[in-house]
Amino acid sequence: MSLSDVEQASVVEESVSRPERVRQVLRKGIEDAVVPGACVLASVGSDTILSVVEGTKSFDSEGVGAGQLRSDTVFDLGRLTQSLCTATLLMCLASSKKITPADRAARYLQALGLGQKSKITLAHLLAHTAGFPAGVSVYEELVKANAGPRPGILASSGAKQYAYSHFHNLPLRFEPGARELQSEVNYLILGEICEIVTGLPLERAFARYVTNPLQLRSLTFIDLTILRRRRLEPMVELFAPMGSCSRRGRVIAGEVWDENAWVMGGISGHAGLFGTVEDVHVLAQAILDGVHGRSELIAPDVARSFLGYESAVGGQSGPFGFSVPTKEDGFIAEKNAPHARVAVSGTGSSVYIDCERETVIVFLGGAATSAQSIRKLNSLRAEVHAAIVE
Repeated sequence: MSLSDVEQASVVEESVSRPERVRQVLRKGIEDAVVPGACVLASVGSDTILSVVEGTKSFDSEGVGAGQLRSDTVFDLGRLTQSLCTATLLMCLASSKKITPADRAARYLQALGLGQKSKITLAHLLAHTAGFPAGVSVYEELVKANAGPRPGILASSGAKQYAYSHFHNLPLRFEPGARELQSEVNYLILGEICEIVTGLPLERAFARYVTNPLQLRSLTFIDLTILRRRRLEPMVELFAPMGSCSRRGRVIAGEVWDENAWVMGGISGHAGLFGTVEDVHVLAQAILDGVHGRSELIAPDVARSFLGYESAVGGQSGPFGFSVPTKEDGFIAEKNAPHARVAVSGTGSSVYIDCERETVIVFLGGAATSAQSIRKLNSLRAEVHAAIVE
């Protein structure tokens, strides 16, 4: 056997063993009750190197949405909405010269035109450096209003406008640009700005500029306002349940888990996006293609500035919507991957893009909703990631 034959045999063996290593890690995580199941899809260049689905949708085999996990199971993507919807939509708008990261937010929202807030740019919002506080909720106020003088306000246009007004008026914690503070308020406001720039509701703008050109059917929002108005119920068997919500008194499947997004009707720039592992991978690949000048949606200079590889207009630089991989978020430290970027939801799912190695890894796993379960899931994802890239 020649050396080339040995090398080819090694490649074949590696392509077989890598998926099996991932399966073993996932099976152990399922046995240890870290997750009921997970979908993992990874590619290098245009080639898929593994597609692994293990486990069930729910720990409760008899519960809502129970059953075997499949590659077409739809997940609540949680905070990945910020990266996959809002930041990506803004990349498309920047590519068509409708916005730039250096634009002042007050150009689009007069409510942000006073005092320190007048200094806030889209880049500040994208990078979580605008100064807005974290952990702010309008859930309690709207639930009380719904039970009192404004019955039916939940998941209505009135609730959405109330939420926008509430977040506009929040006092800043620090001067814009002074430091980073992860706050969903930033992307909630960016989603509103996307609506103003496009003249469309966020879900329709996202479809027009992103998912329709890419022919992605599952990557969308679930409009609770329409469901309630028409007295419809989501087909829960299509979804991975998020678990039981004590406040809503039921298992959440087919409706957004995030409470701010829920009271706003399920659609927001910070949460509410749903999708399958395959559609998430296609969108992540489109972002990678944008960096390398292979996309009709995203210009290469815009993609590179959003991912933090070079400065955007006005010296504002990313990463926007994505971050550098850290061990704390469930990724192995990679000294030789300076161009890797990640997006991580608060419930366990993640997207990894390494533009230099042209590698995309999507991990959708379910329902880590406590600090302890998130730590365990991050550890599991680190093992899955190591099994793929090492």
